Amino acid sequence: MKNQDKTKEQLIIDLKQSEFEILELKKSEQNFKEIVETLNQERELYSDLANALPAGIYRSRVFHDLALSQKKWTSSDEAPYIIEFANDRFFEILDLTRQVFEKNPGIINDLIIEEDKAEFAEKNVAANLNKTPFLWEGRVIINGKIIWIHFESIPRVLENGDIIWTGTLNDISERKNCELSINAKNKELQKLNDEKVKFLSIIAHDLKSPFNAIVGFSELLVEKIKIMDYVQIENFSNIILESSNKALNLLVNLMEWAKSRTGRMESNPEYIEMVALINEIIHLYDDKINQKNITISNQLPNYLIVFTDKQMISTVFRNLISNALKFSHGGEIRISATESENEIDFSISDTGIGIPKNGIEKLFRLDQNYSTLGTNNEIGTGMGLILCKEFIEKEGGKIWVESEVGKGSVFYFTIPGKSKKA
Repeated sequence: MKNQDKTKEQLIIDLKQSEFEILELKKSEQNFKEIVETLNQERELYSDLANALPAGIYRSRVFHDLALSQKKWTSSDEAPYIIEFANDRFFEILDLTRQVFEKNPGIINDLIIEEDKAEFAEKNVAANLNKTPFLWEGRVIINGKIIWIHFESIPRVLENGDIIWTGTLNDISERKNCELSINAKNKELQKLNDEKVKFLSIIAHDLKSPFNAIVGFSELLVEKIKIMDYVQIENFSNIILESSNKALNLLVNLMEWAKSRTGRMESNPEYIEMVALINEIIHLYDDKINQKNITISNQLPNYLIVFTDKQMISTVFRNLISNALKFSHGGEIRISATESENEIDFSISDTGIGIPKNGIEKLFRLDQNYSTLGTNNEIGTGMGLILCKEFIEKEGGKIWVESEVGKGSVFYFTIPGKSKKA
């Protein structure tokens, strides 16, 4: 009986113990549920925070046995990594869905443009080899449009050798475009500064010669007037006149070039009878033509009427004809034109001294200087040809030259449009 009573007592104790354990188990289960709930809330919080960030956030796993193969970083085939986590912004930047990444985790490699793939692969291999932070910026093609992106991440090595990379992805297209724009502006400013230096050099150097002649021969002229030496007075007066015209022409070219470069020269196109205009320009050089025994042939078609800016076209022809006269003595200068579908091609040819190949490359550049004496020892600055190029390109045309030393030169230029039949 006592044994039975003890058994009952033991059963009661065991029952109470079981009840206690059940209560503890329920408490543990409740605690576990609360912990899980807390973790879920924190996960949602961190997910919301990650998705609220302006940068793409990601975590990738790089497989240690594939990480050091550059080839595997250049295409999605056998990519050496998977994306374990990424926020919404990450997918927005690349304009891809999570489902696409799940099917093709290495798709990023395919988006990178060919020119940037090698650097992307090299930097990834180096970062995984040395376990150092990964930094890379380059170009990807998204829906046919090139954008600049920036990756930055830090490594954490796992026991099996794989590496977890946690980092950011940013669209830096706006910044890059600003940088490219600034660089282009800086180059343009440097070019303008170089042109300014050259401009001042031309003023200082090339105006000095004619003004020295003007001052020197003016002094001699004063002396000859005192003794009434009319022959010398006439000679000196002609030299002063010629030097004054040289200085004036140079100043006019410099002023027109400066106006064009600073955007202060407007184009005012009108219909121009080219034969009449060229004849007027030729007459400006009658004395020089006779002095050098040169024949100028105006071979433009009589019907040629061009719609362009008169000042521009006059300046171009004045400089090209003057240039041909300067480097010729005897022989012929021909002015001709042909018309194609959308442009008119002009040419001014001479039988003068010609231009060496290394000189042709410098003719139309302000930062390069090509200068040689004319057949009567005329000194040139090169500003006339630079101005011609400036004006012609402003009108949408182009200019070039073909030349052979000892045989002469042909200057060609085009202007867009069709002629109006006279």
